[in-house]
Amino acid sequence: MRDARLAAVEWRDLAALNRVEVARELALPFVALAAALLAGAVRCWPLFVLASGAMFMLGLRVTHGGFHRAIGLRGKANDAVLFVLSALLGGSMHAIEVTHRRHHRDSLADDDVEGRIAALGFWRALAASPCYPFAIHRAAWRHGSLRQRRWIAAELTAVAIVQALVWRSGSAVAAGIALTLYAANALAAMPGIWLVHRGCIHGDAAIARSTRARWLARLTAGMLHHAEHHAFPGVPTCRLAELARRIDALGATPPPIGGFSTAPVDDPVDKFWIDIRKRPRHAAVKRGWARFDQTSARWRVRRPVRRSSARPC
Repeated sequence: MRDARLAAVEWRDLAALNRVEVARELALPFVALAAALLAGAVRCWPLFVLASGAMFMLGLRVTHGGFHRAIGLRGKANDAVLFVLSALLGGSMHAIEVTHRRHHRDSLADDDVEGRIAALGFWRALAASPCYPFAIHRAAWRHGSLRQRRWIAAELTAVAIVQALVWRSGSAVAAGIALTLYAANALAAMPGIWLVHRGCIHGDAAIARSTRARWLARLTAGMLHHAEHHAFPGVPTCRLAELARRIDALGATPPPIGGFSTAPVDDPVDKFWIDIRKRPRHAAVKRGWARFDQTSARWRVRRPVRRSSARPC
């Protein structure tokens, strides 16, 4: 199901990128890689970790656009970019392309391997997240075409070679980047899938969430404009903010990422806030040593009741 108001959104003028924009988009992960190497050389470890994480996120931004042919490249050039970034990020991007395109064809369906984690509560999703890359590669090998399988095999071979070189080099900086990428791959499903699809139901018009906070959109390189991406996957990530403004002008703003769902999900945070909403306006919700006062919208510490030591006559 699709929101009928989206049919009036002008988006085709946002799809094309000029040469400068294409070059800038492709350079993003490598600029972050250079920053990580520089930070490692001067032993600035906090900046090193941030730059390594940014390299992973920006690499996913480029490959995500490549899945939808939205980075200004076609054919072999697009495949080459996915191959290079596979070796850099530590996984087959052609494998993710297979499951991601299936995710767009029928989001959150029973056979949507990519979106399956969104139905779990926070802690269960966090526990399942490290297994997510393995499930993606297994499903891609099963559903991919012969051409896609060849790319997957070639990319996994390149990943193995790069990892062997990293660990044989004895470089602490290279090892640090590799370890950061391991952690990023293990946790990528939480912001990339769970956060933007939590509480959404297969077949609904609101199949994804989005953000309108500029600081959050900038911090995540525009990747959290996810509902806009689902509505118009051909629009490059760098144009999604403008697309969001056009959608808002028509009153079709998607559900927010920070909103709490009322769907029956296995999430203690959601259950807690649903419990608050069901109570009378001036009721206080007690939770152990504190209570939430809805009148003042603040937490108040429960003071222990002092018992008198005097014995009754």
